[in-house]
Amino acid sequence: MKASLMIPERIREKFLREILDMYSKGELTASRASQMLGIPRAAFYSLLAETNTPLPQKLNNSIRKELEESLR
Repeated sequence: MKASLMIPERIREKFLREILDMYSKGELTASRASQMLGIPRAAFYSLLAETNTPLPQKLNNSIRKELEESLR
């Protein structure tokens, strides 16, 4: 028999905000964050866009560098 937990909405929302914050700070990869949320990585990227969650600074720097190099 599998037990089912009823988790209050406010706790789920807090967990989601914490995961998004940790991702934004570079403490979690997108893969690990999506795994923790139990959603596919593509859905995680959609969630980032929906919530206007900033990308980690390291990723921003990498994207900026790649764009600058491609414009040369």
